[in-house]
Amino acid sequence: MSQTTDYDHIADRYAAGIDDRTWNALYERPATLALLPDVNGLDVLDAGCGHGWYADWLQRRGARVVAIDRSARMVELARSRLQDRATVLQAEMHALLRFADASFDLIVSALALHYVADLTSTFREWARLLRPAGSIVCSTHHPILHLDRLQEPGYLTTEVIEEEWGWLGTNMRYYRRPLYELTEPLAQAGLVIERIVEARPVEAMRAVDPTSYERLNRLPAFLHLRARKPC
Repeated sequence: MSQTTDYDHIADRYAAGIDDRTWNALYERPATLALLPDVNGLDVLDAGCGHGWYADWLQRRGARVVAIDRSARMVELARSRLQDRATVLQAEMHALLRFADASFDLIVSALALHYVADLTSTFREWARLLRPAGSIVCSTHHPILHLDRLQEPGYLTTEVIEEEWGWLGTNMRYYRRPLYELTEPLAQAGLVIERIVEARPVEAMRAVDPTSYERLNRLPAFLHLRARKPC
């Protein structure tokens, strides 16, 4: 098992359910949005855009948005959502030579990095694309999401794991990594980490999904991070 999930075959089911899923709407998204600057007038890359929720949010607040995803079907869904309000392209996050150096003020990547094999190349490419003082805001799976794997094969092991996501009705494959496998590639790309956030769910989750609310207040599922390119 060496390949992470190909979203083409689940894109429609994902897009139909993700906006109402509490782990996203009331946990991941509030924490990511809290790390963003005022985006009005900024050139923003949405890296791993999925069906375009973040690209839509950014554009409606005055950003000029380019959104990319490796899934052709996700690109179709994002284009349908955004129409002519943003540029949406099929592309890998580490191979963006179509864009000139210093093209963006901000790169946003929500719950996509755990599908990427080579974070070193990805962050190096993002550093190239950022203007001086530009920022990256990203979220990914927390290294301790799977407690059962911390002893065997071990916390410091990077591996592709597979688990069933019942709400999608399919098995998903993605990388489980220790924290340094995220922070070291950022440093090697010359980026400065400003914030590492282990978020809690917002209070509204308590009423609609109390089980998840209690779990996520005890054990984080996602890690949020903001990094900056020096001037």
